[in-house]
Amino acid sequence: MSDRALRDAAAKRLPEDEFLDEVDLVDHQDDEDFDVEDILEAELNGEEDGADGEPASSVVATPAPRPVPSAGAVDGLAEPEVEEDAAGLGSGGRRSLRERIRSSRYGTLVVLLVTAGLVAGGMWLVDGRSPGGETLPNGATAVSIPGKSTVPPPKVGSPAHDFTVTTIDGDQVSLSDYKGKAVWVVFGASWCAPCQAEVPDIEAAYRKFAPKGLEILGVNITEDTPTVRDYAKRVGITFPVAADPESAVADAYRVSAIPAHFFIDKDGVLRQIWQGSVSETSIEASLKGLVAP
Repeated sequence: MSDRALRDAAAKRLPEDEFLDEVDLVDHQDDEDFDVEDILEAELNGEEDGADGEPASSVVATPAPRPVPSAGAVDGLAEPEVEEDAAGLGSGGRRSLRERIRSSRYGTLVVLLVTAGLVAGGMWLVDGRSPGGETLPNGATAVSIPGKSTVPPPKVGSPAHDFTVTTIDGDQVSLSDYKGKAVWVVFGASWCAPCQAEVPDIEAAYRKFAPKGLEILGVNITEDTPTVRDYAKRVGITFPVAADPESAVADAYRVSAIPAHFFIDKDGVLRQIWQGSVSETSIEASLKGLVAP
């Protein structure tokens, strides 16, 4: 810096910025290519070109750094992260589990079994049916009875136990009312497949032997009267049939499977007990000697 510039600055007591500008003007006065207008233009543009084209000022403006969000901050544009649970399923684990069950062979089998159970249960509730037990070798369906009867078990060759029921037509009948006629008592139920299968043969025998003194009385166990009435109408039963909702009559006759058939002669003596489905041939054999051929 020249001595003259220092003396002038001290004498005038120029501010620091003006002092530096004054110094620059003085320093550049010695340059051959010095141009005041160029310096002023550079000041207005915020930069002064040096000899090598680099900015004269050492201060370079840098953009302010972007604030870094804290660990607890939430970016509203970012997708939420799903934390995985112990099974590695995350919040979508429930859906993933269902998908795996559906795609699994065992899962499909379980779904089919559950569906079949629901359908069977719905049919039972709608139709008022009770589930039967296992199918015995003779074709009968095992059933459970109360086991509260105090009368002795029925015995072939002994008088049949008397009982009273109300038919689906509202008539109250007793076994003793049929004395002097051969009686065929049939225990069954609307939910019993073998019972339904034998109805046509029983109906045919009733039409054939009723004029000859045969009476047939059907007793449906575990069912109420409306259910039995609908069943009789559906399968075409014309002989008298009654409901035994508490299975009390079946209990007295020790019925353990249905269909069950008891053939009683005109004197009220039990002549035969047949458990299982009947056929035209077996019916002919059972009624032989009870009614005229």
